[in-house]
Amino acid sequence: MMTTAGAAPDERGRSRRAAKLITDVLSPGALLSVLLVVVPVHAVGAWPGLGWGLLAVVFVSVVPLGYIFARVRRRTLTDMHVGVREHRLLPFVVGLVSVVAGLVGLLVGGAPRDLVAVVGVILADAAVLIVVSSFWKISVHAMVAMMTTGILAVVHGRVLWALLPLVALVAWSRVRLTDHTGAQVVAGAAVGLAMVVVFVLFRGF
Repeated sequence: MMTTAGAAPDERGRSRRAAKLITDVLSPGALLSVLLVVVPVHAVGAWPGLGWGLLAVVFVSVVPLGYIFARVRRRTLTDMHVGVREHRLLPFVVGLVSVVAGLVGLLVGGAPRDLVAVVGVILADAAVLIVVSSFWKISVHAMVAMMTTGILAVVHGRVLWALLPLVALVAWSRVRLTDHTGAQVVAGAAVGLAMVVVFVLFRGF
């Protein structure tokens, strides 16, 4: 029979595994990819929207994550989430350049306004991350989770604010894994909420 003393470490191990699963499944790259497909599909229909969305995903998610993956393979980065703050600057700059290229392509090609607004917000988000990461490790997971929830609620209806518990779950996972402090995930969520306001402004232009 397992003792109480033996059960506690096992419970901690389970909660850590759950936090790791949440962190990976609801990662910024995954959430942004979903957002970039759902928004244009809602705007212009399934097939044209899917095409525009996948094009945006290449520049916003595939290229930056591919760069990070290559560096993880070469062991010049520790992990796909770039957990070391001092290592974040160059991946964020690469992401920024890729998003700019994608935004230009979408504008020239006449992409749906809401999709252009989303990519514009992601560009603003990347700029904020470059500045903040020079002195503090803000939570990108919490930022993107809040931003994704808010934009979906703006586009599809206020009922989707019901997804907010997922933002709290993501924040919990980052703190549980000791990748961030409570202040860092709260700050990330606050910036994500501010980006929802930016999205509303962008789509009005």
